[in-house]
Amino acid sequence: MKAGGYVWLRSGDQPLSDTHGEAIAFRISAAETLAGHGTWYQLHSSHRAVQEIFGGWHTGLNLIPIHLLELPEGPRQ
Repeated sequence: MKAGGYVWLRSGDQPLSDTHGEAIAFRISAAETLAGHGTWYQLHSSHRAVQEIFGGWHTGLNLIPIHLLELPEGPRQ
């Protein structure tokens, strides 16, 4: 995973989803590896409420990589 890529944020065993049950895609805006703490990724969503609540830094353990082929209509943010 790297900056510019898209991920889903894990909520239990499933991706975080909107009120319609659709998984919300986040764009990775930055990545930083910290000695002894693994790699952290800064996530961004264009959805204001989602960004305010879930945007920011997360470990790779909480992320599910998205292949653009999985998003036929483009990333839902």
